[in-house]
Amino acid sequence: MVDIIKENPYKEIEKFINERGCNVRDFLKYECDKNPEILQMSAADQELFCTLYDEVFNPSSTTKSKGNKLEDLTSVLFEKSFSNIFEVKRNCRTSSNEIDLLIRWKQDPKSIGLDCVFGDRDSIFLCECKNYKGKVNVTYIGKFFSLMNYTHTEIGVLVAWEGVTGTGWNAGLGLIKKIALADKKYIIVISKDDLYEIYQKKTSLFKLLKDKYHSLKFDIGYEQYISKHEAEEKILSNIQDV
Repeated sequence: MVDIIKENPYKEIEKFINERGCNVRDFLKYECDKNPEILQMSAADQELFCTLYDEVFNPSSTTKSKGNKLEDLTSVLFEKSFSNIFEVKRNCRTSSNEIDLLIRWKQDPKSIGLDCVFGDRDSIFLCECKNYKGKVNVTYIGKFFSLMNYTHTEIGVLVAWEGVTGTGWNAGLGLIKKIALADKKYIIVISKDDLYEIYQKKTSLFKLLKDKYHSLKFDIGYEQYISKHEAEEKILSNIQDV
């Protein structure tokens, strides 16, 4: 049995869960929400990730060097967050563009529903790394969206060290929200602050992707727009009198 598990651990996990009357996809959703630490990197991979993060953060590094290191950091993040989940190809060329990272779910984890982080979206997504001095603006967001259209991908991960411009519906962030609403294409932004959360083991890549995807898809961050209506108490009083 041990040899079989080593050869194909995902099939054995699926069999174990199914034999106990559980749905493997729902089980994984539950476990990933409850225990995000189960999807943390190994100690050695975490150390490599932290070293690369420190090198990108180092102000003495050149812009080109920091850009390359950010791409290295992101590659490690996807390849090493949990073993044998993602296939990562770097610097892939189309007929007119170069993509920093092309990321694909491997078949075994996909077959048991580990890709539930993006619901039923495509198994391939793009990842671009931008280490600009400032925030990534609306112009590049538009270009990234164009690249997603060209490659027929629904998910894009933008690792932008300083984040993107705007708040609410303004500038880069606003365009990302409009694209999600109008075209059902989701650009997930990961900033240096998000990466630092992983650095400190306060979150995992899976939880980060899932939370940001759901926030974008369902436009969860709406609380700040809700204020008490002046007629609430009067209406409640009338309802109670009925």
